Amino acid sequence: MRLPYFSYFEPASAKEALTMKAEYREHVQVIAGGTDVVTRLKFGLVKPKYVMSLKKIEELKGIGIRNGALSIGAMTPLTDLLSSAQVKERYRGIWGAIETVAAPPIRNVATLGGNICQENRCLFYNQSEFWRNERPPCLKAKGQSCLAVPGAKKCFSVYSGDIAPALIAVDAKVRLEKKGSSRTVTLASLFTGKGTSPLAIQEDELLTAVILPLSEKRSGSGYAKLRVRSSVDYPLLSVAVSFTCNKKGRVEDAQVVLGAVGPAPLPIPEARELFIGKKPSELMLDGLASFTPKGTQIINNLTVPAAYRKRMLPVFLKKAVQDAVQSLG
Repeated sequence: MRLPYFSYFEPASAKEALTMKAEYREHVQVIAGGTDVVTRLKFGLVKPKYVMSLKKIEELKGIGIRNGALSIGAMTPLTDLLSSAQVKERYRGIWGAIETVAAPPIRNVATLGGNICQENRCLFYNQSEFWRNERPPCLKAKGQSCLAVPGAKKCFSVYSGDIAPALIAVDAKVRLEKKGSSRTVTLASLFTGKGTSPLAIQEDELLTAVILPLSEKRSGSGYAKLRVRSSVDYPLLSVAVSFTCNKKGRVEDAQVVLGAVGPAPLPIPEARELFIGKKPSELMLDGLASFTPKGTQIINNLTVPAAYRKRMLPVFLKKAVQDAVQSLG
């Protein structure tokens, strides 16, 4: 499959990149590591006039303390995050999610910002142009209805990023910049919940950093992922768990976030009741085995049946909880 024709830019600074984004807006496709975008270009899913690579912008890379929080540049390679003691010790769930992304050669070029901003996936969308030309276009391809749920006027494409659910579970924020201004928002608010346009990033904005809170409270976090192969595969279901403990050693706050269950990572507020007031050693409860979260949109548009993915939800919730408890040391 050939790439479409486009003009290619490699800005050397964030200022230069933001100027280009302000000028070309929706006509420019941004590439971080390229592990998602290049495939979509080859499939003809995107046909931009311009492609702008951020790989030469060193100021968008790195991990450090800034204003009392851990700031990670959006262009930081995933391999660098795996080798960071700060990430591994403080945010074991995030570290575990990164470790499940693809394979080492891909993690060497894939970036944190690129993984967060990847497009939604669906068996009826992520196909070659030849395959798609034999069928009517789906909603995500500007058609009239969903092909995964025939006749539906809602896009059921799936957000399949590994890292975003784990980041949301620890209340991560992101910095969005455009020429002349910037804003910081919660990562959870970055997702629209709409399969056709999953990210709430303006046409002239770039995601430049991820900001993680630093807390002295005892905390644990974990991540579990359903996939067919032990590497390479996108999640067919994922669960991120985090909790903090009070001075008595009991859980005082907890979050559960699901991935690959709909068009955006899905926080499950009602899951807190399974954790609050309990000691970490008590968290492997019978309630986890029968837990059925609300709001999931699991349908037959990934490589395993929806019924199986639904049955695996409580199984992988228990795996993520166990991982979180073990992260306490």
